[in-house]
Amino acid sequence: MRFLVLGSVEAWMTPHHKVALSGSKLRTALAALVLARGRVVPDSRLSALLWGEDPPATSAAQIQTYMSRLRQLLLDHAEVVRQRPGYLLRVPDGTRETGTWDTDVAEFEHFAARGRDAQAAGDADSAAHLLHRALAVWRGPVLGGVTEFLAEAERGRLEEMRLTVLERRIEADFALGRHAELVSELIGLTASYPLREQLCGQLMTALYRCGRQADALTVYQECRRTLTDELGIDPTPSLQRLYQSILVAAPVLATPTTAPRSEEARPARTAPAELPPALPDFTGREQEVIRLRTQLAGRQRAGTPAVGVVVGMPGVGKTSLALHVAHQLVDDYSDGQLWVDLRGTSTTPLEPVDALADLLRAMGVDSRDIPAGLAERTRLYRSTLADRRCLIVLDDAAGAWQLRPLVPAAPGCGVLVTGRTQLTALEGVRPIRLGTFTRSEATALLRSTVGEERIGADPQSAEELAEACGGLPLAVRIAGSRLAARPHWTPRGLADRLNDPRRGLDELCLADLRVRDAMEASYRRLTEPARRALLVLARPDVPAFSARTASLLLDLPLEAAQDLVELLVDDHLLQPVDGDNRGFRMHRLVRAFGLEQAARCEPGHEQHAALDRTGRPHPRLVSGRGEVA
Repeated sequence: MRFLVLGSVEAWMTPHHKVALSGSKLRTALAALVLARGRVVPDSRLSALLWGEDPPATSAAQIQTYMSRLRQLLLDHAEVVRQRPGYLLRVPDGTRETGTWDTDVAEFEHFAARGRDAQAAGDADSAAHLLHRALAVWRGPVLGGVTEFLAEAERGRLEEMRLTVLERRIEADFALGRHAELVSELIGLTASYPLREQLCGQLMTALYRCGRQADALTVYQECRRTLTDELGIDPTPSLQRLYQSILVAAPVLATPTTAPRSEEARPARTAPAELPPALPDFTGREQEVIRLRTQLAGRQRAGTPAVGVVVGMPGVGKTSLALHVAHQLVDDYSDGQLWVDLRGTSTTPLEPVDALADLLRAMGVDSRDIPAGLAERTRLYRSTLADRRCLIVLDDAAGAWQLRPLVPAAPGCGVLVTGRTQLTALEGVRPIRLGTFTRSEATALLRSTVGEERIGADPQSAEELAEACGGLPLAVRIAGSRLAARPHWTPRGLADRLNDPRRGLDELCLADLRVRDAMEASYRRLTEPARRALLVLARPDVPAFSARTASLLLDLPLEAAQDLVELLVDDHLLQPVDGDNRGFRMHRLVRAFGLEQAARCEPGHEQHAALDRTGRPHPRLVSGRGEVA
């Protein structure tokens, strides 16, 4: 799903499927949610953006109607959530890396930030390319088709963002000696924004470098006159100094010499250090840390890098483990550390061709030197890494198809992969399957989060809380953080809230950390039969069940039921019980999510998981725990 506001307000489900948004009020409601960037937009603000200071008496009902209409239009590609005192827009693809962005604002900000960084590093070539790319996202006057109230509230802020990046891009073009090409553009810009002194100064510089000193001085006099007439002020000291420099033909204004594009002439680049910070209170996982360090620190034979793979269920701490180990190994990979979020659990995983472009730029390859095709980019990537010792961390992989082009051949490199699928198809690796916390690990994390005094005062309640979280690290961290923020809560009280089937997942939510979101990302990637199987198998609350029991519950032949069960095992939504043919178990929070999804099914459809093929209730589901076990 992609939302556009830097031009006419639009929503696209695919590059060829545009959502039909009718009327300025509906576009305003959507644009307000998009611009809130995942935060709640209060009803009062929605009312002001839709009707100004004189809303109708039925404004609350009309807002509800607009939100209901948006839900119908967006289907399951995005979720309009009622969260008092207003609404928020939740999009499954939360990642803002190279590839596909949820919004054009996010894409603009991504390239603008990278261009600013390149400019600060003295790389005018890359800065100009990235800033041009950022500005190319804009399609015309922003917020087209919305009410005047929203336009007045947001247009100035967005336009200021564009002009700031535009001025940066012109500076980058100046550094590359493109002053002659800029003159006509700057004449138009200063006519549109006569009070913007930086644009005036840039036009003066461009004219002077083109040998038009008199014209440059005339531009200054016109700018000074406009500022005096309109605002009653003089030009800023910086613009006055520029005028004096032009007046005396100061050498500092000479045209810069464009550096040749040979590698020898380029400034030395520092080694990339892209790793996000590790958790300061990383807990447990001693054996897994040793295994990963051993895999990544071992000497490899020619043509094969060191590769470590961590897989596991949603929220089990795969990324935390990978970052913990990666930071420990920084000194072993002296040529840099690269990080890519492959978005494997989103509806649009990052394509390898786009991931390669991002990796190549991070290693100092000029954007214009990056070829278009996957095969060509892969060869350049491997050649660039041939004599380097780099650690490449590939987070949230969708499958081996995504990873193969990103694994270099250099034996001095290391690759660290995380993913929710098994990833066993990646040649020559033995994935580490990360399980939930032991009771001692979970309580240790609670101690570091809540404090020794509160946890030590009632260790049994702390263990009950860890049990209510199912030992899932994400759930334990959220529970601990909520306890820390509420000194009047007790571990036992929070455990009781988590054990309430009606509210357990609602309690495991803190800011942008939500256990439900982690589960939903995996659920959305399942096939429809696998989704149905998860909902059915979540109903009996039993320690474990066999493949034959699954066959009865799903009302399918044994072989077909086994195939569905194995699909859920592959995505770590089911775990095989230790030992041969002893069956499968479902984590308590996965079960809670499955029951919640079953209850949210469309009317007339919610019972499908509990009916056999004749439409009668399935006896194995009706009879409760004992029979299924």
